[in-house]
Amino acid sequence: MTAPPSEEYEEFEEFEEFLRLSVDLTAFEETELLGTGLARRYLAKVRAACGDEIVTALLDAHRAARADAAGDAGRLDRIPLDRALLDRALRHRIFSDDRLGPVARNVIKLWYAGMWYALPPEWTDRYGAHAAGETSTVTAASYQEGLLWRAIGANPPGAKGPGYGSWAQPPRIEDRYLKGATK
Repeated sequence: MTAPPSEEYEEFEEFEEFLRLSVDLTAFEETELLGTGLARRYLAKVRAACGDEIVTALLDAHRAARADAAGDAGRLDRIPLDRALLDRALRHRIFSDDRLGPVARNVIKLWYAGMWYALPPEWTDRYGAHAAGETSTVTAASYQEGLLWRAIGANPPGAKGPGYGSWAQPPRIEDRYLKGATK
């Protein structure tokens, strides 16, 4: 007979699942997200803003989407998953869901802009409002560490000075963000 998983282990597993969800939603690598130093705070913010039940449902839906993308083999460790299949599964299981879609979109905004935006009034009327659900920043570092700045190849104005003369060069957008756009 095995002992049930400890609370610490369950928190660790939930954090790992939140990281995998964030990787799939933002298209940034896990190491880049961990490098912001904000992943645990972001999970806590989502939990406080939406409630544990919604976070659990979001992570369950994400796990199911990854299983869908893994195909018949069902191997979630297949690296990388077929991105087109994963995108389709995320749209089907998360973004088209009235309860989970707005939360997932807010997780993306949280990572990119460093702000939690209040969920739409229709969402809070239906699923409940939480005090932490109002528009707010998580920490002062959230703005500086927003993925937006990395995605556009710029530094956040007023923070993280790029160095003397760097403004003479145009921002560089990595090819992975262009998706068929021409330079």
